[in-house]
Amino acid sequence: MAQLDIEISNNFDDWESFSQKSAQSNPFQSAEWLKTYAEFFKLSLNIIFVKRGDQTIAGLIYPYKKKIFFNVSTPLLFTYYSGILFQDFEREKVQKRIMQKNEAILKIHQHLKKTLDFFTLKLHHTIDDIRQFKWLGYEIKPRHTFTLNIESIEKLWDGLSNSLKRKIKDAQEKGFRVLRTTSVDELAQQQILSFEKTGGKFFLNFDELKQLLEKLAQRNLLTIYHLVDKNDQVIASRGISVWGEKAYDVVAGTMGRETDNSSHFLLWKILEDLSLNNLKEFDFCGADIESIAFFKMQFGGEIKISFEVSYAKGLLKLFI
Repeated sequence: MAQLDIEISNNFDDWESFSQKSAQSNPFQSAEWLKTYAEFFKLSLNIIFVKRGDQTIAGLIYPYKKKIFFNVSTPLLFTYYSGILFQDFEREKVQKRIMQKNEAILKIHQHLKKTLDFFTLKLHHTIDDIRQFKWLGYEIKPRHTFTLNIESIEKLWDGLSNSLKRKIKDAQEKGFRVLRTTSVDELAQQQILSFEKTGGKFFLNFDELKQLLEKLAQRNLLTIYHLVDKNDQVIASRGISVWGEKAYDVVAGTMGRETDNSSHFLLWKILEDLSLNNLKEFDFCGADIESIAFFKMQFGGEIKISFEVSYAKGLLKLFI
């Protein structure tokens, strides 16, 4: 078997062609998503492919920035996945599949170790064998999300609990509506309010967050839904990214007051709209905070475990 080689590329078309065929394909690792962030945060972007001859085995697109004396690649805001993408190995025997993935991980690790002082990869939930990262000395943190089949809205409704159905019906009876929009103002404001209710301070101000969300929306990477009450007040918002036949729960926020059952109604109407537009799967993009996990799990779906892996060189090892 021919050896693996690293190919450094600046061809975004080649990256898109490869990524769209990968089982790990997602909007957060698309060229347009990452170019938006690179422009906004003044980051550099690198693309690497792992090749065996003319065949691409794996690839990674990653942003990085120089901080003081160090080149670092750290997780981006609202970007749930940022890991290695692999070609489709499903036709390969299990042992060969494991071997090729581990060899590709090693090649990418060797390249990143030469070019970066610290980096974090947020692996897709389809990558369940992370032993190579463990053997290479990575810090490993498990993450959880739910994925929900939304092909049939009727089956989805039938699968909801009676209590959740009552909450959704109650909100509708109270006059709540859900609108799809291109306006990001309320979403930006509500995201900051929701975050700061937890006691932290959001690291972007309103104008900065609005600008970032606008750029994502303008590039068709973000669809915004508003929850509107009977007085036409927008009391909650959610931003969804559609990629192929899947949708991703990217960003959400509410006003400072309690929205009762209307939050359930907002998410249900989003799922309904996505299903009617022939989407097949909804990724909730995170379920590790207890209150958020409880809210999301009410809609059903299958729990998925993924991993965040980090590597540091030298003295930076003390900080991970």
